Amino acid sequence: MDLKIHVSKKNFYWIKWSKIIFCSVLIGFVVGLVTLMFKNLVEEYEHILFSKAQSTKVMFFVLPLMGLGLIYCLRLFVFHNRKNKGISEVLEAVHFKKKLPAYKIPSHFFNGFLTVIFGGATGIEVSTVVATAAMGDLASKKEPIFKKYKKEFMGAAVATGISILFCSPLAGFFFSYENIKKQNSNVFWISHAIGVSIAVLLMFLFDVQPLFELHFLPKIWHLQVLPYFFIISLLAGIYGVYMTKIVLFSKQKFPFKNMPVLQFVTASILIGSILFVFPHLYGDGYHTLKSFTSPQTILTFSTGLLMVLVLIKPWITGITLAGGGDGGVFAPSIFGGACLGLMIGIIVKTYFYDDVVLINFVIMGIALTVSATLHAPFTAVFLTCGIFNNYSLILPLLIFVFVSFIVSKKIYPFTVYSISLQKQKR
Repeated sequence: MDLKIHVSKKNFYWIKWSKIIFCSVLIGFVVGLVTLMFKNLVEEYEHILFSKAQSTKVMFFVLPLMGLGLIYCLRLFVFHNRKNKGISEVLEAVHFKKKLPAYKIPSHFFNGFLTVIFGGATGIEVSTVVATAAMGDLASKKEPIFKKYKKEFMGAAVATGISILFCSPLAGFFFSYENIKKQNSNVFWISHAIGVSIAVLLMFLFDVQPLFELHFLPKIWHLQVLPYFFIISLLAGIYGVYMTKIVLFSKQKFPFKNMPVLQFVTASILIGSILFVFPHLYGDGYHTLKSFTSPQTILTFSTGLLMVLVLIKPWITGITLAGGGDGGVFAPSIFGGACLGLMIGIIVKTYFYDDVVLINFVIMGIALTVSATLHAPFTAVFLTCGIFNNYSLILPLLIFVFVSFIVSKKIYPFTVYSISLQKQKR
């Protein structure tokens, strides 16, 4: 009798783990391929429409109106007037065991695509996170044995998607761990390891390139710059809170809440007005950051222009979201942090220490701001190293991301995403 029980237990565990591994592999491939197509489509069409707007300035007003208008029509006639709330939807599904409906997959992919290519100042990262988490949730419903591992499958799907977006499996893993749900189970480790491994395989097969390809690769940094890196970390911590507060304020106080058509029209006019003067802010803004990676163009940016971009970015992001756009503060943190870092770098190079590499300040600015805005220091480090494919600053990054994180959390303990979670707990 004992032998039969032992054999049946062995069979049960073998079947259980076989199904978990198979499901993790399936999630990894489906999420990875969908994210890869989504990323490439957004990059291609954003470039096409931005070029059109540059040649015909009036398009800076027309394109946001088209994008937000299409999103409104989709929500009204296809998605039954159900609004998207961003990563807070995933956090609520994880912490309060809520459902993440299947319609969130097409809803976030379509809305994220339309928001960014038509000039909305967000990014596709949040759309990817929610849509992939919904795919993980959907997979957990296919077998009764999977229901208790819903959080693990959701996290693995998110980790795979983020790995593809930023060419960094460690960024994907740590984003899931730090932002979705800190877990320490065997299913968590195995599902995530499979997911990010498949992401690496797909990046190799499809020759996925880093977001920013440096034309010059700084391999060293001088000890003399450490005090300036510390200053950036303090400023990034404050800026992370500024971005969070401004985005929340813009979404909460934007007028015409009961008149959605007037709301997205007003948002479109405001976005168009800002883009007309500062086209650098179009879409995710990565086209501007790519010019930071060239020694020929990096010095064409003045400290005054960079300061304005740093201050305005959270406002145009908040307006985009208030007008019905899809996204969050992921890409805006990267953009704002890069501008902040370059601004400090130019000041240091001009007045204090001429022998500095400006791109190092850009890299530090991105990581420190992402850490402050998302409260995710390890995600910030490996995300930044991944998008530049450069790990030469790994040591100062690992030190100073915690400074900006602590400063930000001391001033304001919530992120754009965790604040809604806190309100529900009350």
